[in-house]
Amino acid sequence: MLDKLSRWFRTETAAPDRMRRPLAMAVLLAETARADFDTQCVERDAVRQMLVSQLGLNDEESQALVARAFAESERSVSLHGFLRTLNDELQPAERRELIEWLWRVAYADGKLDPYEEARVRQLAELLYISHVDFVQTRLAVEQELGISG
Repeated sequence: MLDKLSRWFRTETAAPDRMRRPLAMAVLLAETARADFDTQCVERDAVRQMLVSQLGLNDEESQALVARAFAESERSVSLHGFLRTLNDELQPAERRELIEWLWRVAYADGKLDPYEEARVRQLAELLYISHVDFVQTRLAVEQELGISG
């Protein structure tokens, strides 16, 4: 058992994973999609499209990252590691943009579930996004999508 734990620790602290930041972003997107307990294909596709358009991933990379992100989201007890990565590595404007992505995923199925709104609010607070920016990003996405809040 100690040997197994030692091997795991060595692999976890080995060379930094170049996908660490994209994975952290994708996990938060997956968390938003899963917040209403009804992850639809349109929401998974919105996550994948966001990764392609915003991070420049190709289809194969984005599909693999989405699968990994949803798996991590389902099995993770805490989002602390993902949030720490994003808070350490992203500038405030980049974290604000990420909140905009979360809103896009929340609205992907054409409606905003209260659980999705609560999850975006929670993640915004944990990413140190001001309430003003939280509201402004929501309104901007609603306006772009033609949704009256």
